[in-house]
Amino acid sequence: MQNNIIPTNQALTDSFSLKIPLAYCEVIDLRLTSLTCLYYESIDAHDSQLNPPKPLIFEKNGVKVRFSLCEIQIHDKEQNIKIPTKFVNLTVSAKLLYSNYFQGITKDNIYQIFSEFIKYDVIKVSFEHFKQGIISDVDVCFNRYINNELQFIDSCETLMSQTGIKSKWLKITNEPTNKGISFNRRDFATPSIPFIKIYHKELELLNNSTIFWNNYLFEKYGDHIKGLTRFEATIRNYKHKERLKKYGILDSFRTLDDYLQLPQNDLMKFCIFSINGYIETKARVKAPDLSPTDHIIFELLQNCIIKGYDFKHLEAICETFKGSTSESTKVAKSRIKKKIKDLFDLIIHKDLKLQTQASHNKHVLSYLEFLNFKY
Repeated sequence: MQNNIIPTNQALTDSFSLKIPLAYCEVIDLRLTSLTCLYYESIDAHDSQLNPPKPLIFEKNGVKVRFSLCEIQIHDKEQNIKIPTKFVNLTVSAKLLYSNYFQGITKDNIYQIFSEFIKYDVIKVSFEHFKQGIISDVDVCFNRYINNELQFIDSCETLMSQTGIKSKWLKITNEPTNKGISFNRRDFATPSIPFIKIYHKELELLNNSTIFWNNYLFEKYGDHIKGLTRFEATIRNYKHKERLKKYGILDSFRTLDDYLQLPQNDLMKFCIFSINGYIETKARVKAPDLSPTDHIIFELLQNCIIKGYDFKHLEAICETFKGSTSESTKVAKSRIKKKIKDLFDLIIHKDLKLQTQASHNKHVLSYLEFLNFKY
C-alpha cells in the first residue's frame, strides 16, 4: 500500500455546515425565502396555514447540494443583547471536488467549492463573504488501510472493550455492505461525548455511494480502495470549539476562513483527542516485591501494554542501547532483553486480562497505532 495515491494518516476535512448572513446574499431563487403551504391536488385546494421555507436540495451523479434558511441568535456587543439573525445555511461536502474528493476541503481548493454553489443560481454572494460564514458540524477524517476484514472488526471490538461505562454510546456494525463502529449519534453528541465513526470506506463507496464512485472516482482510484477504512470525528458547535480550545487541541475559530488556517497536525490531534476521550484507564496490576529500579520498569511496561504495545515492540527498545564497545553493547542488550522478558511475563501472568490483551495487541496494533501518536 506504500504507493497508494489516497492520503493516509493525515487529517482531511470531509464536510461542514456554513451559515452566511442573509444580508450579504442576493437571493435569486425565491423559493429559498418563500413561505410554503400544502396543496391538495385531488381537490385543487391549498391549506391556509403557511409554513417556513423548505430547503432547496439538488442532486446529480451522487453529489448533493443543500441550501436552507435559518435564524439564530447573534450577540450584539454594542447593545449587549442577542438579535435574531437570518442566515443562508449551506451543507458543504468534499464530493463537490469530484475526482479530487480524497484531497479533502482546503484553503487551496475552497474557491472551487464556492463556485459550485454559485452555479445553482440560488444566491449571489462574494467569495469573501462566503469565507466569513460561520462554520459548524465539521467532519474531520483520515484514511487507513487494513490487511483483512478480521483485523478491522477485532480493532473495533478492542476499542469497544476499552470504553468502560461509555460503551453504551458505541455500536459495532458487521454486515456484508457496512462495517465499523460509531461513537454516539450525531444528533445526541456533546463536547465530552462527540460523534465519531470508524468505517469501511471501500464498502461505503461501493454500496452507498455507488453513483458518485462510478462517475468521479473509479477511473482514478479503482485500484486503490481495497481495504480502505476511514476515521471521522465531528466538531459540532461553539461549545465544542471552546472545549477544544480549553484543552489546547485547536485554536479558536468561528468562520470558514479561520478554520482553513488551522494546521493539519492540529486537526489530527483533534481526532486522536476525541477518541481517547472515550477510552478509560485500565485497572493496574499490583507490583510484587521488586527493587526500586525494577518497580519503575514494571510500571512503565504495564503502561505500554495497556496502550497497545506487544512484546516485540518492547524488545525493540533494547536495540537503541549503545555501549562503549561492541562487546559491552552485546552483553548489555542481552541483559536488558532478559529483564524486559522477565517483567513482561510477570505482568501478563498475574493478570489474565492483560495476558489476553498482550497476545491480541499484535493483531490490532498496526491498525490502532494512531492512538499512540505523540504531538
